Amino acid sequence: MCSLFIKTPNEHHQLNFHQTLFSSTYIYSSQAPHNPQFEAIKKQNMAHNIMPWLLLAQLLLLVVGIGAKVPAVIVFGDSSVDAGNNNQISTVLKSNFQPYGRDFYGGQATGRFSNGRIPPDFISEAFGLKPAVPAYLDPMYNIKDFATGVCFASAGTGYDNATSDVLSVIPLWKELEYYKVYQMQLRGYLGVAAANNVLSQALYLTSIGTNDFLENYYTTQKRSSQFSVRQYEDFLIGIAGNFITEIYSLGARKISVGGLPPMGCLPLERSTNFMGGNACVDEYNNVAKIFNWKLQKMVVKLNQQLPGIRVVLSNPYDIFLQITQNPSAYGKPWQLRHKNMAHNIMPWLLLVQLLLLVVEIGAKVPAIIIFGDSSVDAGNNNQISTIAKSNFEPYGRDFAGGRPTGRFSNGRIPSDFISEAFGLKPTVPAYLDPMYTIRDFATGVCFASAGTGYDNATSDVLSVIPLWKELEYYKEYRTRLRGYLGAAAANNVLSEALYLMSMGTNDFLENYYTRQERSSQFSIRQYENFLVRIAGNFITELYHLGARKISLGGLPPMGCLPLERATNFMGGNECEKEYNNVARIFNWKLQRLIVNLNQGLPGIRVVLSSPYDTLLQIIQNPSSYGFENAEVACCGTGMFEMGYICGRSNPLTCTDANKYVFWDAFHPSEKANQIMADHVVKNCLAQFL
Repeated sequence: MCSLFIKTPNEHHQLNFHQTLFSSTYIYSSQAPHNPQFEAIKKQNMAHNIMPWLLLAQLLLLVVGIGAKVPAVIVFGDSSVDAGNNNQISTVLKSNFQPYGRDFYGGQATGRFSNGRIPPDFISEAFGLKPAVPAYLDPMYNIKDFATGVCFASAGTGYDNATSDVLSVIPLWKELEYYKVYQMQLRGYLGVAAANNVLSQALYLTSIGTNDFLENYYTTQKRSSQFSVRQYEDFLIGIAGNFITEIYSLGARKISVGGLPPMGCLPLERSTNFMGGNACVDEYNNVAKIFNWKLQKMVVKLNQQLPGIRVVLSNPYDIFLQITQNPSAYGKPWQLRHKNMAHNIMPWLLLVQLLLLVVEIGAKVPAIIIFGDSSVDAGNNNQISTIAKSNFEPYGRDFAGGRPTGRFSNGRIPSDFISEAFGLKPTVPAYLDPMYTIRDFATGVCFASAGTGYDNATSDVLSVIPLWKELEYYKEYRTRLRGYLGAAAANNVLSEALYLMSMGTNDFLENYYTRQERSSQFSIRQYENFLVRIAGNFITELYHLGARKISLGGLPPMGCLPLERATNFMGGNECEKEYNNVARIFNWKLQRLIVNLNQGLPGIRVVLSSPYDTLLQIIQNPSSYGFENAEVACCGTGMFEMGYICGRSNPLTCTDANKYVFWDAFHPSEKANQIMADHVVKNCLAQFL
């Protein structure tokens, strides 16, 4: 939890960011045009959408809080977002008849492939715009209606023109032509200046790609005879990139690229999977995952190449899969059967991701800059003489390409997920990695070193990079960045960047409780104060070097790490309470430090990003988060192995790290890292978005 006020270790009542947002009420914007049909939809949906609105209250207020300017929602894609354009063309792929639309206003079948509304409708409403985005070809609407939102999507289409030919629907290039006509109409209606402002500030949603695989590649012979599936993915990615570049040249700046869902779990695919016992088709799901990864790489490239653009990947894969695997977790059975809840759960849960992406679009964080230890080291230790390395298998086996990078994880680490959440690269490179240059580091760089701490004596234990040296590397980086971007642009990046700090665990577990030097000098409370002073001095130094947005990472429940549990013989291998208590008190002292820094340094904003509560909840109730084991790690016996003794020759290493909270005896798995990073972004770092 990220508290607004100081919380002592014994205080249980606090006013926190999460609670503050949930205590507020969202009010429809008066800017939405008055339309009796839309007003009726609002009244109808307010009656049965109470729970979804409560779930989204904090996200909506985040958007309002950053002053997001979204005057219109403009939609391209397929049946997932088609509001009825196919009604007006000659195709068998229509849904303008019952029972489609039975839960829409008046039970009207609009051409939406749903019993009610579809995701763009909810997104539009969330921004105080109309509660249903009209189809461009619908003769009931005109440019006045389209000025705040318009849909060009066509059910059955895809990136590939050959996909639209299958059922004779509108190809993507034609959707773009309609958009060009719309631009001219809008300029005639609003005037050139006002229309151009709408077009540049609008949110562009694209949702497309599933049909390219399921209706085209895997069904017809044309593309499968030309391309392997990997080649076809690349072919589609090329089209997607060209499309985004084209709408960018036409004025678009805020763009959501929709990823693929776990398409192997669609009922049609499961019902035809006779040989697989009607389970999800793993091949199709794997294609979706790889395609989404390629989309993310494309997004990073576009953001780097097109000045002023903000493209994000809005990926429904994970949340959709979670719902299909554990449907009861998203509503009681009677709620899921209820007609209104049944058609609202999926769009609202998808909307959670899309609202977050809009917050990302408004973000003013041009780079992520990282200091710390193994919790955030992206591979700097690979380049120094130390045994604290992880650049060998099985580390990184779930990273892109199964590559061990030096991250102490089976995949990505929290800083990677945080970078991605801010619309930056999905992995932050290590500063000492010779594969990267200042161009790569311009949007994110990691100076962290596994095994280090606040205390110089901690870095001496395993001969790793001390914190003062990380700071020296940062000073060198500043000089290089100015040479690359120019002084003014570089200074802007450095002042607007988000600085992440994550360290301290090693100071206690590798140093104070393991060696005699510090424990003979300090009591545990005195040592905590010693480290807090170092943290304060470090942040003050960063401030004088230009940093203004700083996340200070707290300690996890370090007594619950598998290594500490395994050695807690007298405590029945339960969590070591003394270590957890130290972590809580230290985090409280860090929070007091933050208050002093925010009061004493003009213009600085420091927050405490504490993983303690979230990780403890996961450990205490792993099944609620999709884990099966929180006591031991995936690697080897799961009790002692990390680093070199967690090597690929260890025959006991688990096959599915997603079932384990911990990857090795000291470090969380990628899945746990993602959960903790998501919590930190939503509850602690949101003010920087």
